[in-house]
Amino acid sequence: MDTQTIISLFVILGLLEIGMLFLYVQYKRGMVEGNPFFTIFKKEVKILYYAFFKWKKPNSRFLLHQNSSYFWLFLALMHEQLIEMVFLHIYMKQEDPALANIVTALHIYSVFYIMGDYNWVRNSPVLVKNNRVHVRIGARRELHFHLKDIAHFRKASIQYNKSGGMIHEKGVFHVTAFPRELTRIFGMSDELQYEIIFKTPLQSKGYFGQRKEVNKALLYIDQSDELIEFLKNEMEKQVDGDEFVEEGVTKPFKNFKINWRLYFSLILLNLTGAIALAPYAIARGNYHEQMGVSEILFSIIFVGQILLEAAILIIIAMLISKKIGWDLPLISTINRRKDLPSYKNKILATVGYGVGAALLILLTSYIISKPLGIDNSSINEPVWWLGVLGSFGAAATEETIFRLFLVTFLLWMFMKLPKVKRTQANWLAITVAALIFGVLHYGVASSTFEMTMGLFAGMLLINGIGGVVFGALFIFWGFEFAVLAHFMADIVIHVVAPQFI
Repeated sequence: MDTQTIISLFVILGLLEIGMLFLYVQYKRGMVEGNPFFTIFKKEVKILYYAFFKWKKPNSRFLLHQNSSYFWLFLALMHEQLIEMVFLHIYMKQEDPALANIVTALHIYSVFYIMGDYNWVRNSPVLVKNNRVHVRIGARRELHFHLKDIAHFRKASIQYNKSGGMIHEKGVFHVTAFPRELTRIFGMSDELQYEIIFKTPLQSKGYFGQRKEVNKALLYIDQSDELIEFLKNEMEKQVDGDEFVEEGVTKPFKNFKINWRLYFSLILLNLTGAIALAPYAIARGNYHEQMGVSEILFSIIFVGQILLEAAILIIIAMLISKKIGWDLPLISTINRRKDLPSYKNKILATVGYGVGAALLILLTSYIISKPLGIDNSSINEPVWWLGVLGSFGAAATEETIFRLFLVTFLLWMFMKLPKVKRTQANWLAITVAALIFGVLHYGVASSTFEMTMGLFAGMLLINGIGGVVFGALFIFWGFEFAVLAHFMADIVIHVVAPQFI
């Protein structure tokens, strides 16, 4: 892939991460009903299901798609996607085969998605059951209300401004098969026929489960007259004293408090670490040459990617931490502008733990190197000052990922298991995170050595030693002590030891 494509992929990944963070924050605030990621997964599976099944003619009243303009738009979108897929694949196959296959796969998915979306809407009629009205526009949005919520009905039509543009009213739920996004873009829509005005604002749900307050529902469906007449008759039939049980009552927003000073302190630590780590990565791995970009551009991409990951993982860890309890004693103390004399002994002990972990790693590496045929002198370590920068950068960024986030997340998960005590959960989280920490060093090891099962096991053991030590310090003393121990271990391994090998 060329430089522009790689940058584009990084930008897309970054935007996806920002979107995921936004959704998660909305979920924690109670503004999204249900876990949005689980909701998306379920809907994607159902869309693929509807893409291939249930294509028989629906046998229901009040169908959304009947005589809707969306049918013709559906055909147009299908033709556009198929034609674009064929011609783009033929063109891009000559320029970049790998990218051509990626784009073709995305086009195929788009075709299935359009098919699934249309068929789901076909199979989602307006339902009236037990004095409740259920409106689901496929995967896109839904609204449920009781007949007692209705104030009155009114004939309606689409309104236009003086320049001829369509007026998009806020606080309304559109009962139509035609996608609202395309209405806003192209100014196309089915014919608006009725308004259902509610006595008080109701809550609708969007694609991700996000709540939206609506005052009325706008009917565009072909059978609007029949539906309104049916609702009027049902309202007249209601027996006095009929209990109203509201479905999906809005929950109050959750108390969502983040210590932003602490959050941005951790972001600053990761930003500094990423900037320090970039020149070390360039000098040791020549990653900029592998990507085909300049050193400056690689550094910008590298720092940006780490910063985005840190922004998401830190906030998730801070949210989970309220349930399990972890501490950042040094940073918290500094933010409160207090002295640090009480931590002197722990800091000195942590330095010792870091150096001790490094010596144990070096000894283990020395013992297993000869049987595994590893030549440690082949490791390309840059000049000492780059090693210092790399040691700090790795300590800050890796401890954020593997201890601050991963150990916290695993501990939270293990504490949910029945009959698992806190001590057991602590060591399970530390051990599993250490193993994952070792596995994710595979890329670095494989770039230097030809990987075998023995070498892979040795890599797990060597990195696992550090992972266990740093994890224990994180759990029992705090995040900063894990960072300090990691830094000292890397100084010994990557700066001091190479002088004697």
